[in-house]
Amino acid sequence: MDIEKELQKQLLNERESDIFRNSYDREIRFYDIISSGDSDLLNAFFEELDKGPSDNRQGVLSDSELANQKYHSVIMTALISRFCIEAGMDISVSYSLSDIFIRKIDKAKSVDEVWELQKLIASEYCTRMRNSVKKAVVSRHVVLAIDYIRTNIRENLTVEYIASALSLNPSYLSKLFKQEMGRSISTYIRDQKIDIAKNMLRHLDESSLSIANYLGFSSQSHFIQVFKKETGMTPEEYRKKNYHQSWMGKE
Repeated sequence: MDIEKELQKQLLNERESDIFRNSYDREIRFYDIISSGDSDLLNAFFEELDKGPSDNRQGVLSDSELANQKYHSVIMTALISRFCIEAGMDISVSYSLSDIFIRKIDKAKSVDEVWELQKLIASEYCTRMRNSVKKAVVSRHVVLAIDYIRTNIRENLTVEYIASALSLNPSYLSKLFKQEMGRSISTYIRDQKIDIAKNMLRHLDESSLSIANYLGFSSQSHFIQVFKKETGMTPEEYRKKNYHQSWMGKE
């Protein structure tokens, strides 16, 4: 079998028919949304897809439309599972969920059924990741604060800003958060931003300036300063060491 010949033939056919893959950045952002437990963004993502066909198209893995969707769903499930493990989900739980959902995909009888399974899989993993953050939390106010921070992580968040949004006293919220989470709100916000930045540096080609702007840092230099203080490396040093190696355990 001449794989190279088949590869060049397929690439030519795709160029001629204007077929292209889902953009890499878009896919990574989808998996990041799930592994970060951001249910609101995930719902918005699926609502956009439900409105109609996207300009992004999947590769053809089978001549059968149903089989093609099943194959893509299995790949999606495997990737979600690994992204969530990387973000802290128990390995046995993640793999077991993956096995359960892949068996359901295998038994699906229609493309619509597979599509609904895709949404269920993404939502289940996303919800579990979101809830994992809350397990150590006792009070409703801290849960609300965490939800608010994760939903608005791109903003320049402060204790006063969060407390105001939740109609709470800043001093009360600060004390309660530190008591239950073992770290201050400002430290929690910083850690969340750095975790997202590390993920973007591992998977994307975004510049430090773009990441700084995306995460609401006051400037690129401030982002680099904070990142280096937390990791011992500049963002570019971190990228060179970890780019596309997240599943290899080379953190």
